[in-house]
Amino acid sequence: MDRDAIDTYRTYLSSQCSFWSPGHDDCLSGEILSQWHHRKSFLREMAGLQAEVSRVDGVLSGLFFEQKQRLSRQGRSGGWSKWLRHHHIARATADRLCMEHVEFFGLENEVPHRERAEPLMGNVSIAACRVSDKHEQMLKSPRSKIMFLSCLADRLGLDVDIADYSSIRVSTPPAEKAEDINYTVPNVIQIDDNGKLVPVNYELADHDDSVP
Repeated sequence: MDRDAIDTYRTYLSSQCSFWSPGHDDCLSGEILSQWHHRKSFLREMAGLQAEVSRVDGVLSGLFFEQKQRLSRQGRSGGWSKWLRHHHIARATADRLCMEHVEFFGLENEVPHRERAEPLMGNVSIAACRVSDKHEQMLKSPRSKIMFLSCLADRLGLDVDIADYSSIRVSTPPAEKAEDINYTVPNVIQIDDNGKLVPVNYELADHDDSVP
């Protein structure tokens, strides 16, 4: 045990506290509650700031889209990139917000010549490492790792085939054919014997027809 390190830490701890100090344990509970209150206040502030960032991003996404459309026309010679560099705006962030605006409002047809580029292998690898490091303590067994990969692949829209949690096969699902797509909406109401409209209880409808 490094006694000097512990003593140094306890001195630091005492300097950060309003009531407690070594030897004054009668104030320990009060100090914990005070620090916990501060923590909750900071978390509320962080949540509020994040909400503000999201609000601003919602505005910026539309503004960036308008600016990119204006500066990326033929004959502008990379005006979009030059403008971003001149104002010290990260292009990756600006392009991402533009694409979010395009996807949210379904404007893909207005930018047919600007498809989202595939991410670099290095960036994909970094993202995978971050996910792995974050969940390393939870995913210790082979079974838990297979389960995690299965859930992740499902979330990404891939077909998953698991064999007794000892192996996993992931594949790209086949493209849907127009004739196989069924947009039929089930009835939500029906007419009873008395001619009244009543809602359909699909929980009961899914049961055996022999059950009244």
